[in-house]
Amino acid sequence: MLTMDKMHDIRFRFFVKGENISQIADALHLDWKTVQKYVDMADFNEPAPKLASE
Repeated sequence: MLTMDKMHDIRFRFFVKGENISQIADALHLDWKTVQKYVDMADFNEPAPKLASE
């Protein structure tokens, strides 16, 4: 998982600066799929672990 600063940078570059996924991936040395994941992500909270049903 990336740091919040890196996630914020990805989203800033995409939504504010208008860079495309490939440009961001190249600039930050990340896979384009990783960049796409964080651009698409709406909720940054980790899901709560599911309890085993008894």
